Amino acid sequence: MVEIHGLCALAIRMTNEVYGEYVEHRIIDVPALASESKRATRHMTKRSSEILFIVLMLLFPVLQFILFWVIPNFNSIIMGFQDASGGFTLKNFEQFFTFLFQGKDFLGQYNEIVYAIKNSLVYFAVNIFISTPIVIFFSYVLFKRVPMSGVFKIIFYLPSIIGATVTTTLYRALLLEGAPAYELLKSIGFITREMEQLGLFAADSTAFLMVIMYSIWTCVGINMILFYGAMKRIPNEIFESAEVDGVGFFRQFFSIVIPLIWPTITTLIIFSLSGMFISYGAVMILTPSVKTASMVGWYIVKWTTAIDSHASIYYPAAVGLIFTAIGLPFVLVIRWLLNKVSATVEY
Repeated sequence: MVEIHGLCALAIRMTNEVYGEYVEHRIIDVPALASESKRATRHMTKRSSEILFIVLMLLFPVLQFILFWVIPNFNSIIMGFQDASGGFTLKNFEQFFTFLFQGKDFLGQYNEIVYAIKNSLVYFAVNIFISTPIVIFFSYVLFKRVPMSGVFKIIFYLPSIIGATVTTTLYRALLLEGAPAYELLKSIGFITREMEQLGLFAADSTAFLMVIMYSIWTCVGINMILFYGAMKRIPNEIFESAEVDGVGFFRQFFSIVIPLIWPTITTLIIFSLSGMFISYGAVMILTPSVKTASMVGWYIVKWTTAIDSHASIYYPAAVGLIFTAIGLPFVLVIRWLLNKVSATVEY
């Protein structure tokens, strides 16, 4: 009996201890559980806010891309195969090739598209083979901080900082009759009777030259910033080692700078090629009525906005499709060639 009584007492004591610990544990953990629940709720709320913010940040660019790029381009593709009544036709494409090969437009005059294609190709060639090498070299001059580099920065960056209206006014003022630049050209015999009568911006022989000069002048600053930034990413240790080895100014330019900024050069060439068929700003501002200064982009825009019996948004839509079909393979081929050249460049 004593043993049974002792065992019962021990069981009761153990039960009380366990129950007490359980009750105590439950009482202590209630506030902890509530706090943990609040933290979890706050975390979920913060996470939901972050997700909502990301969705909203992505929503507007996606909507902008769809509304202002996908839909307009899709509609332009459709309009290229339509006439004024909305029916399917290939007449727009037939007109383009008729104008191109016959050299005549709706009015029986020499077709502007011939000049536009030729000028666009010349514009691209000048930009790549003349403007770009000059810009790269002067970017290197600024990078090496040679004497008068600050003056060069102001001269080259100024057109990129001020607006197009101001640059156009300044450019015209420099080349109008009586201006110092005009008088200099006249003194060396560059100004002909046609230029003197019509002006440099209206004469057939010089209008497109004025467009090219203006485009180079206004684009130099932006391109220099790109190349200058690419050169700044080159480690200084490379130039220090080259100087220790006695490598000169020009040798560093051709053997170090050009190979290391080649990806930037490739990118700029692709951008220039892409813009060959869409650039029209300089023509529109300086020589809008001179056919011999036209470019493909301006030709399309002018036909889209023209107001006469022959004007139609369907014909320029077809022209845009044609040049897209021509330009896209051209860009891909140039990119392939640049990649081949890049593989042979020694870094």
